[in-house]
Amino acid sequence: MTSEPPAYAVPGVESEDPTNTPGYFFYRVDRLAGFPPVAAAIGRTPSVLPAICSDDSAMREAFAQSSAALCRQLWVGTDDGLHWELSFGDGVKFIVDTGDEPVDFLRDALVAQPGVSSAEHYCDENFKVETTRVLRADEMAAYFIDTVVTAHREFARRQGIDLPY
Repeated sequence: MTSEPPAYAVPGVESEDPTNTPGYFFYRVDRLAGFPPVAAAIGRTPSVLPAICSDDSAMREAFAQSSAALCRQLWVGTDDGLHWELSFGDGVKFIVDTGDEPVDFLRDALVAQPGVSSAEHYCDENFKVETTRVLRADEMAAYFIDTVVTAHREFARRQGIDLPY
């Protein structure tokens, strides 16, 4: 007899939790791309996000991230749907400042998401996020995609870089 997955788990998608902690579900966002919230967030994402790590346009192009590459560099995890661990890979650092500036664009964009009550950037590539209601992992993944795109646009604006979108 198989038990029903918790409300925060994505049906039919196995958790990638390397610790195998019971009840903890951890997903790389690209594995959730077929679910409506994630597909909609990807649809709102520019197909290519230029790097903002340099004033050199060739460098911006060389380190640009496609929306597909972005999704392969984002992870979401939870054991209750209210307390989330969000992680990102090094490629995200090329498209948005990840907290070295006085302003943390990613944290600020996370807190602005509907139903997010707090976000702590506790490590270079990790956040702890608390929500006001239980979210399913694909909903949180969509918020994370939207967060990165919002932070990317704000970082570019503050750097005086005109984006084509």
